[in-house]
Amino acid sequence: MRILHLGDAYFQESFWLLGHDVKWAGYHRTADIPLTRSLLDARSLLTQLPPHWYPDLIVLGDESTQPLVLGLETLPVPVVWYAIDSHIHANWHTHYAAAFDVILVAQKDWVPAYQLDGDRQHVSWMPLFCQGAHERDLGLAREIPLSFIGTLDAARNPDRVDLIQRLQAQYPIVVQSGPYDEIFNRSMMVLNQSVANDVNFRTFQAMACGALLLTERVGNGFSDLFQDRAHCALYEKGNVDQIIEITDYYRAHPAERKAIARQGYETVMAAHTSLHRAQALLDTVAREPLHEFVAKRQMRQAPIRWSLASVYESAVRTYGRAGARAEEDIRRRHFLMLSEHYHVLAQAIRGHLDPLVAA
Repeated sequence: MRILHLGDAYFQESFWLLGHDVKWAGYHRTADIPLTRSLLDARSLLTQLPPHWYPDLIVLGDESTQPLVLGLETLPVPVVWYAIDSHIHANWHTHYAAAFDVILVAQKDWVPAYQLDGDRQHVSWMPLFCQGAHERDLGLAREIPLSFIGTLDAARNPDRVDLIQRLQAQYPIVVQSGPYDEIFNRSMMVLNQSVANDVNFRTFQAMACGALLLTERVGNGFSDLFQDRAHCALYEKGNVDQIIEITDYYRAHPAERKAIARQGYETVMAAHTSLHRAQALLDTVAREPLHEFVAKRQMRQAPIRWSLASVYESAVRTYGRAGARAEEDIRRRHFLMLSEHYHVLAQAIRGHLDPLVAA
């Protein structure tokens, strides 16, 4: 199968390993088709593909930004979306879902919100994963009792910043941002904290690196995947005393810690790698009547475009606020230009479609 991968190329390597012909079009210099324009028409993108190469399937990996490739809803090709950041972008994600034939949602509790047009769409849960070929136990000495690698941004996640600061005042935790593989491999335990009750990538990455995952109790299908004291150790959100108690216990009981960490590692490697998710995506696609879905999508362009107008209006506000906050003139002008472009798109749809027809 010829697969065009857009957005974050979560499954590019896995699709290739499964025997498919994959091209990645993305805003990165290593992409097969590097994109440079901030907003690009999907049909224009298809003209940039190699001669005689036309996709059988398009897969968009959520890159946690507003739509950059426009018009996917018009293409005569099945389009799949892997939606990850529902807990952050639900206000526009639930409108953007109208553009797709298959929607795989990483956060289980949000699946119903993406079910917009039941007879032409498939929507289901597909949890996050680790990159099995790159995130693994390297067999290093684990001399770090507890570590946290991640973003500390009080504006976006004040609870995390508060938790880490209170913990640092009482316990020798290693805290960094950026690359995590080596630190996770040198850690006895890895602390995890979620943005908004989500099962995040760090959940799988920490276990894949062989550390004992110490994570807060969350929903979104976590208990369907892992169990406390079997695959990981759970603490109540914000409870620093409990984190210290659990960490001290497992430092004093290394055999128990290693057994749980091993069980977590084996479970992740057996069922929760990018290869498992790529195969699950392809199995879903194979089961569904995609040609029927595509035909119905193309016949229902008016209500789909009406939903997309809400997506573009959200982008107007997002980039407008970003422009107002930007200190550098070039960034301010870029954000405000994007805001204006989305405004034009939204106004064109609202102005040309009768709301009754769109409904």
